[in-house]
Amino acid sequence: MSSTTDVQYTYRWNQRRNKPGNPLSEEEARARDAAGEEYTAVTPPRPGTSSPVLVTPVWKSDVVVVTFMDDPGRKSVEYTFSKKDDSRLFLESVHLWTYPSDDPSLRLSDATVREEFHYREDGYVERIITNKAEQFRETVEYSDVPVESNWEPVPEFGRYGSIARFERGVGPVS
Repeated sequence: MSSTTDVQYTYRWNQRRNKPGNPLSEEEARARDAAGEEYTAVTPPRPGTSSPVLVTPVWKSDVVVVTFMDDPGRKSVEYTFSKKDDSRLFLESVHLWTYPSDDPSLRLSDATVREEFHYREDGYVERIITNKAEQFRETVEYSDVPVESNWEPVPEFGRYGSIARFERGVGPVS
């Protein structure tokens, strides 16, 4: 994921068709990046998986979202980073979805379990688990969680390897 030639660009990923929506040239994506407008970089699958990793910067909102899909092509893990200054991002939330089967037509709303982790710079973490199958919702709060690994440099255009790492070692979601 370190080479810009391994990256394709699209306006948005088409979840229903499990492929890029309207393609963008690298130049069009660079222009959108410079203007702070949303686009999605489609990076190669991580080792041992078959689905690409999606990186969606929206610099006007100081946010970049990294989406990992499972092998059937459904959203399974999502990291949301907030830009804290011109050089640093902070991983503020992680969302995980668990589906009842490998059926690729299942949507986010079909997930039986959803977990959310919300991180603050001071080490406070809120974990929310929603289990539709067992019909419960639980919120757990943690304090003094090490969050040093939640910090990332703002990536150069096309070089998303650092923020697109799946294994992050952050707090209770390691």
